[in-house]
Amino acid sequence: MKKRKKKRECFTDFMIRFSTDQKCLEHLVALKWEGGYLCRKCGHDQYVKGRRWHNRKCQHCKYDESATAHTLFHKVKFPLTKAFGITYQVSTMKKCMSSCELSFQWDIHQETAWYFKRKAQQAMSLGDRPLLEFNVEVDETVIGGRESGKPGRSHGKKKKVLVGIEVEYPEGDGAAKIKRASAVVIDDYSAESLGKGINEIVDEDALVTTDGWGAYQKATGGRMHMSFPSEDGENFKLLHWHIFNIKNWVRGIHHWV
Repeated sequence: MKKRKKKRECFTDFMIRFSTDQKCLEHLVALKWEGGYLCRKCGHDQYVKGRRWHNRKCQHCKYDESATAHTLFHKVKFPLTKAFGITYQVSTMKKCMSSCELSFQWDIHQETAWYFKRKAQQAMSLGDRPLLEFNVEVDETVIGGRESGKPGRSHGKKKKVLVGIEVEYPEGDGAAKIKRASAVVIDDYSAESLGKGINEIVDEDALVTTDGWGAYQKATGGRMHMSFPSEDGENFKLLHWHIFNIKNWVRGIHHWV
């Protein structure tokens, strides 16, 4: 019997589960010390109750650590319930909310919303980013708004970006789908820059598929590589759709870039 995929918790259920600061702190305590206590200062593994109920105080060096210390929620100046809600929205919404929208919805100052949103985004990007594997399609694009006197795909202040998607091909007649995606800013469209970008986001054993741009042949080096004419995007529909989503996401936050 095929195992059903676990349904993501909806926003309403999430906010009911974390409806008070007490519930938020209980969750942080369980999550932070689920593998056992270890003092951050001296490495001792025995503790007593700290200054507050959610603190743990080292028996050896007396370091008193709260459940929020060294986390995304350290020293937040507004209720944890709001911080949890913002974190849910930033991490799950395909079209991320602007700091102005978050400020209005959660009744906090716009600069406070921007700062916490930034912290949440940085937390999601921490650690080693897994490289794209197996079947990977890559293409280059530019991201940025209109520039006076530079119609179309001008390269003035716009950022040149290499985008890659890991494509999953199901058994049978099912449609291909994007499993994972990644992107990196590049200097230009030379073989050197493209090769550096590919090495940064694609596993060395993956099969790389590109359009007919000549620099990709040298950029992929000894990798497994296939190239096809783009045909105005017809041969790379998933990849071009993902690039469109990236640009739409940027416009949705900043409205003008």
